[in-house]
Amino acid sequence: MNWAIISLIGLIVIIVIANVKNINVGIVGLAMAFFIGTMGGMKLKNIYNSFNLQIFLRMMGMQVLIVIARNNGTLNILGNLVLKAAKGKAIRLLPIILYFGIGVASWFQLGLSNVLTPLIFAMAFELGFKDPFKLGFVTFFTMFAWGISPYSMQGLNIAAYAEEQGYALNLWHGAFNMALMGTVLFIALYLYHGWHKMEPISLKEREQVKLGRDQILTLVGFVTFIICNLFLKIDMMVTPICAGVVLLCLGCGDPDKVVRGIPWSTLIMIGGMTVYVGVISGFGGVELISTGIAAVANRAIAPAVMTMICGVMSLFSSGNGVVIPTMSATISSLAESIQGLNISTMFWAVVIGANATAISPMSTIGANSMAYYSACYSPTEKENKKSFNKLFLYAGLFLVWASVASSLGIVSIFK
Repeated sequence: MNWAIISLIGLIVIIVIANVKNINVGIVGLAMAFFIGTMGGMKLKNIYNSFNLQIFLRMMGMQVLIVIARNNGTLNILGNLVLKAAKGKAIRLLPIILYFGIGVASWFQLGLSNVLTPLIFAMAFELGFKDPFKLGFVTFFTMFAWGISPYSMQGLNIAAYAEEQGYALNLWHGAFNMALMGTVLFIALYLYHGWHKMEPISLKEREQVKLGRDQILTLVGFVTFIICNLFLKIDMMVTPICAGVVLLCLGCGDPDKVVRGIPWSTLIMIGGMTVYVGVISGFGGVELISTGIAAVANRAIAPAVMTMICGVMSLFSSGNGVVIPTMSATISSLAESIQGLNISTMFWAVVIGANATAISPMSTIGANSMAYYSACYSPTEKENKKSFNKLFLYAGLFLVWASVASSLGIVSIFK
């Protein structure tokens, strides 16, 4: 039996069962992982070792800090400050300022996107947006559009992979190409979410929380988290948990309410699905998809095919840690077998594909977004699934656009 194919079919079955029977997709995924994994001969240890403890702790830690800030009114104060700064129709500029501000900072490896993502979802909640992605979409595009530069870690990595194969890449060319592609998508979703006709939000209709001891200490906790992550390079799972415990000890929140406020349903959803993704990878399901797509490649469509392959792989694995190093290593051999292949375009196709589907709820960025959304909005299981499916849809749309852009040569406009 071909367990790679069976594991991919199992993924479809998981999604169908979870949606039709309204069961947490993580629980279904975990059950399917044990069933298919053991039936296929995988050791039980290898199955549960697929659980990504780092992602789980990162998400849980941020939830502690966010729930404390939501419960004691700190998020309310931040939302009111935003509204005071964006008076009248200036609110329409909010996504634009965030997009370009965080984006340019990302070019210089300041890491603002990862740090500010939970605050952006909190801001969406405080501004009264029913759809968290009305503002949350900004974080997707800053990572997609501004991840490459001569100073960013991803840019330095792809340049190193190219040098290993005897090629030199101009990272500024890649930076501008990625920014162009991402900005086109940003404009499309800016208009889709109606920001161009956004009406002013009245402060009078909002609850006014006074800035007191608890709120000041909570803000200090957030600032400490940002400093530790940006400048001291301490992992994101460490500072929020420590800051949260200190705040609770200082009486800035109710411990019982904080524990109840953590979106355990979302954490179970993501944790269970990471285990099943490990089963798919263990049986070679990702390689099977990649091989099938690559079988139809020629010089004209090779960039689009490469983008598609990397996008599919990134749905289930780390773009930086797995997809980019793995697929960039194949480019020199592809160049030998496909005459006239544009090498730099192929490298950019790898990066663009790996980033296009990074917002999948089973990938790191998408999983974190789901957790931040749940911490702020406390959604029902049905609402959680709706957001889960929406992130999958976004990932698919981004991948289609990235593949089209690769085939049309948009990935290499700046040469």
